[in-house]
Amino acid sequence: MEGLSPHADPAGRSLSLVIPAFNEEPGIRQAVEEADQALAHLASHYEIIVVDDGSTDGTAKVVRETSGGRSHIRLLRHQDNLGYSAALRTGFEAAVYERVAFTDADCQFHLADLASLLALTEQHPIAVGIRHDRKDPWSRRFFSWGYNVLVRTLLGTGVRDCDCALKVFRRDALMKVLPETQGFFVNTEMLTRARQQGYSVAETGVRHRPRLRGESKVSLGDIPRTLATLLPFWWTRVMFPTHHSPLTTHHSLDRRSWVLDLGFWTVLLVSVLLFFARIRSPLLEPDEARYAEIPRQMLHEGSWLVPVLHGQAYYHKPPLLYWLVMASYSVFGVEDWSARLVPCLASVLMVLVSYVWGRWLMNKRAALAGALILCLSSRFVYLGRMLTMDSLLCLWVVTSLGLAHQAISPGTTRWITWLLSAFFCGLGLLTKGPVALVLVVVPVFAWQALDRRTARPRLASWLAYLTIAASVAFPWYAAVGWQDPAFAKEFFWTHHVLRFVAPIDHAEPFWFFIPGLMLGMLPWTLLLAPFARYLMRRSGALARRRSASLGFLLLASFWCLLFFSLGGCKRPSYILPAMPPLALALGCYVDAVRLRVRRSFSFQRFPVSWSLAGAGTFVVLLLAVHQLLPGYARKFSMRAQVRPNQNLSADPNIPVICYPHGWDSVSFYLRRNDVRVYPPAQRQALIADLRARPKALVFVKSERYLRELERALPASLEFVPRGRQGNVTAGVVQHRIEVPSTVFAQR
Repeated sequence: MEGLSPHADPAGRSLSLVIPAFNEEPGIRQAVEEADQALAHLASHYEIIVVDDGSTDGTAKVVRETSGGRSHIRLLRHQDNLGYSAALRTGFEAAVYERVAFTDADCQFHLADLASLLALTEQHPIAVGIRHDRKDPWSRRFFSWGYNVLVRTLLGTGVRDCDCALKVFRRDALMKVLPETQGFFVNTEMLTRARQQGYSVAETGVRHRPRLRGESKVSLGDIPRTLATLLPFWWTRVMFPTHHSPLTTHHSLDRRSWVLDLGFWTVLLVSVLLFFARIRSPLLEPDEARYAEIPRQMLHEGSWLVPVLHGQAYYHKPPLLYWLVMASYSVFGVEDWSARLVPCLASVLMVLVSYVWGRWLMNKRAALAGALILCLSSRFVYLGRMLTMDSLLCLWVVTSLGLAHQAISPGTTRWITWLLSAFFCGLGLLTKGPVALVLVVVPVFAWQALDRRTARPRLASWLAYLTIAASVAFPWYAAVGWQDPAFAKEFFWTHHVLRFVAPIDHAEPFWFFIPGLMLGMLPWTLLLAPFARYLMRRSGALARRRSASLGFLLLASFWCLLFFSLGGCKRPSYILPAMPPLALALGCYVDAVRLRVRRSFSFQRFPVSWSLAGAGTFVVLLLAVHQLLPGYARKFSMRAQVRPNQNLSADPNIPVICYPHGWDSVSFYLRRNDVRVYPPAQRQALIADLRARPKALVFVKSERYLRELERALPASLEFVPRGRQGNVTAGVVQHRIEVPSTVFAQR
């Protein structure tokens, strides 16, 4: 602009005012004239920049006519409509004075109120208005209030009226917070970036007027669009602003580096000692005994397709765990330890997968910290050693998540790792059903939606993913469904849908998993409070160290916790897949802040690092595994009273009976497939069966049911106890031996 040079008058003020306009022909003349009159009284040097954002009406023509050749009124034009944010940026970059303000073209502000804002910029880089007695409809005021609460909470803008279109900036601060997003999110973005860079923002009240001409460019349709911009902005600019490319910035992952990796061998040694120690402990009722007995009976009957239990098809879960246990039986024999070998091996592999994932996305220190936090959590050790589906499911889910994370990190989608992720997800489908797909796909899809820096797999990529995952499990589903049409309803509807929405058993409150997780991860749960403060920091060098990978770990862990908390049926082991990503997230935090802890003793102050805390935790857990867990297993298992009866049960003519319900430990340890179970309602049938046999081996729940059975026995039968452990008594029911009266006469 000729005749106008950028400067600030020491004796007065200089001000650039930007007015974005799109199809504002009815009111743009008034907006420019009011601005000219107000600024003439406020600044010794000023300019008015109208940015016509691709208007299709006569907005530009009216501005030219209104300017009347006045050089301080400038018109800038966009050929196409680029949006509110782009119009403001164009005006800001064209402004030449040391103070830059903007307002809308709807004439809803008294521009004389710029005086109070300008005064505030003497002490603060940014001054924003607060609309007093706002003249907008109630619905718009309500949505504005809700939005302001949201952005103050998520982004820490610290202002009460984020979208007030009357703001003044110092030019040096403005150039560092220029908007990059699109649409009406511009105010939120600029104020958030200002806070992150440490700029103070002052507020003052400004008057507000009804809109007299033209139409508002803001509608209800802008709310979802703004939210769709807000959440990714919050995720990538506030919560997890750092994004490193693991393939280029992290340690080499070649074969030689793994051989020399002391952290890898440390994690392997610790996990092997914790998970394979004392695996000969007896099987716990009911889960471990059931999951050991099903593959035993399948192997005995040669049924590799359909899981069977006591002669009936068992459609609760897919067969991958059973197949692996059957393979272990074939190699090592049918033993409780050979059955438990499968989940223990899966848990060791799970710790190693966590270490590899952590080393890939972070560094060796963070990976080592995360993997050790995982395998030194008592909850993970206890649940990971149990013979259930969940250890194996956890291995497949976390492996699939780690590969998917690598596949969609910046750049193009890496097809090999993407399809490998699908393959392991398919193994999860073959282990516990559709829940594996839910635990993997949802956090991956959510991360893509929140973090625009990731690769963007297209529909074809997702279809390929689902096809690979389904192809791993589909042959078994199809074969069983073809053989038994009742399979689909029982498996999918009863044991997946109904168990989730209307629990068949194990109904627990929403918060059920929280206490167990907090207590089971001690002492590492002590990190959660400072970790939460670390996550809530919105500025500073420490906040800038939060990486996108940390965000993905938290998404995966939180989704698993939320999903199972929403379900009606809850068992403690369900939470296992949430623990590895949570442990890695804590490892990221430990590496980021380099925590050192000092504890006070009565006689001295002794520095205790987290590494020493880990060593102490390992010793405690190792002692617990060697002493407490076997004792707990002996108390709540039935091996001690079942095995002494093996010689008796070896006779097939002696029936084995359970009352009032079955215990799978009985059939497992006795190697009997014909164990009979009688509920209380069939007590008369039980008595008839006992009468028909000269002798029967009976396992009965102690106290109440034992007394009931003894009272129901006829005089010709007697119950001879053979041992009791816990709440189950083993005994023999046999016919009483009648002593002839002549024997007494002879005596």
